[in-house]
Amino acid sequence: MDKLVSVVIPVYNAEKYLDQCVLSVVNQTYKNLEIILVDDGSPDNCPKMCDNWEEKDSRIKVIHKKNAGAGAARNTGIETATGEYILFFDSDDYVDTTLVEKCVKSTRTHNSDVVVYGRIDMCNDEKMKKQIVMNTDKEVYKGESVQEILMTGMLTYKFGFGVSAWCKMYRLDVIRKHNLRFLSEQEVFSEDAFFAIQLFSKDIVVSVVSEGLYYYCVRSGSLSRAYKKERQLQNDRFIEKCLEYAYDAGLSDNVKAHLMVRYHFFIMSTVKKIEQSDLSKKDKLSALRALVKSKTLSKTITLKTLKMEKKATGAFLVFAKLRCVHLCHLLAKIKVRKEQ
Repeated sequence: MDKLVSVVIPVYNAEKYLDQCVLSVVNQTYKNLEIILVDDGSPDNCPKMCDNWEEKDSRIKVIHKKNAGAGAARNTGIETATGEYILFFDSDDYVDTTLVEKCVKSTRTHNSDVVVYGRIDMCNDEKMKKQIVMNTDKEVYKGESVQEILMTGMLTYKFGFGVSAWCKMYRLDVIRKHNLRFLSEQEVFSEDAFFAIQLFSKDIVVSVVSEGLYYYCVRSGSLSRAYKKERQLQNDRFIEKCLEYAYDAGLSDNVKAHLMVRYHFFIMSTVKKIEQSDLSKKDKLSALRALVKSKTLSKTITLKTLKMEKKATGAFLVFAKLRCVHLCHLLAKIKVRKEQ
C-alpha cells in the first residue's frame, strides 16, 4: 500500500484563495493523503469553509485554534500528523496535482529524508511571472554536501530555490527525532529559514525534483511587501539567532558566511521597502540612518561576505558600514527604478 503523506495547511484570512488551494490537494494523483487544515483563528469565512471541506472529503481533518501565526499552526500539524512524510502549503497558494506523487517517487528512488522541488511564481492572481526550477544536475545530496553545498546554495538562491517550508517534503520521523519545531514569527523573522538551517545541519539525505510544482502567488498590496519600522530589529534578531545556533552546532565558517549573506538579502529587501513607501524623503533618510547604525549589520559586513555579494549590494553595504546615509539612499533609488 502507498505510504500515507500528511499535508498541513495553516489557514488565516484566505477565504478568496482557500478553495483553490484545498482543491489542488484533494485532486492529487497520489491519493493516500491526510489533509490537515489548521484554522489559525481566522476572522473571515475560512473556519466555515474548512468545516465544509471536512464534510466533503474523509481525508480532511480540521483543527480550530487561537491565532498564533503560521509557525505555530505548522507545529500543530506536526503534532497531529500520522503520515510517513509531511508537507506544508500556504492557504493562498496552490500546487500541481502531481506534486505528491513525484515527491514520493523521489523518496523511493533515493531513500531521502527531504525532497526539494521548484515553484512557479504567479503575479496578481493570474499572470505567470516565472518558473523557478532546480539549478543543479544532482538528484541527491548526502553527508557534508547537505550543509556545505545544498544549505549554502539554498540560503543564497544559488540553485534557484530557497529555504521556504512549502517547497519541501519532509520525513516526519526526522522532524520528531530532532524535536524540530517552527519558532514564532514574533521571535524570529523568517521562521522557515531558521527551521531549514536546523534541519539541514543534521545527517540527512536530500533529493531533488527539478520542476516547478508549487504555485507561489504574489498578491498586490501584500502586507509582507509593506515597510514596517520594526523590520530591522527583526532582521537583526534573525541573524543573531542563526549565528548562535551555528556556533552551538559547530557549523563551518562557510555556512556562517552564507547565513550573513542571507541576512543581507533581508537588509536589501528592507531598504527597498523604505524607498517604495509613502514616507517623506526626510523620514526615508531617518529610517535608513537607523538601519545603518545597526551594530549587528556592521559586524556581518566583512571582506569575505562582500566578495560573495553582487556589485550593487556590495556597494550599498560598504556605504552602510561607513554610515553614508545619503549615498545609501541614492543607491536604493537607483535599484528601485531599475526594477520598475
